[in-house]
Amino acid sequence: MLHSADRGLTWTATDTPVPAGDPARGVFALAFRDRTHGLAVGGDYRADQPSPRAGARTSEGGRTWQSAATPPPAYRSGVAWLPHTRTAALAVGPTGTDLTTDAGRTWRTVDPGSYDTVDCTAGLGCWAAGEQGRVARLES
Repeated sequence: MLHSADRGLTWTATDTPVPAGDPARGVFALAFRDRTHGLAVGGDYRADQPSPRAGARTSEGGRTWQSAATPPPAYRSGVAWLPHTRTAALAVGPTGTDLTTDAGRTWRTVDPGSYDTVDCTAGLGCWAAGEQGRVARLES
């Protein structure tokens, strides 16, 4: 993971607990709720490969990352903080949607549907999109 403390003038590489080292593995999505608190999700997108550490969090603006105590159970390709909360977020992927209510420390699956991306806005709730035009909306 690359981190910049000076708005992109210089960059520093830092490790995350999400396994990488192969084009199919690593962090595939990031979401920051403010300058310091962020979530990273990913894993191995190959269906036959496990992703035991598919989630990480930072409270230092990305300088260091900690593993989720209970990570998403499989590869996740999108993550977004829920509006009007400082601790809840959604992560989506081909095998389901997971929810954290403790800022990424623990995740639990809330829907088995396949989604590729998710985004949330304060006034419109959250939207997820996936293959073959699949769309879902979570209203806040």
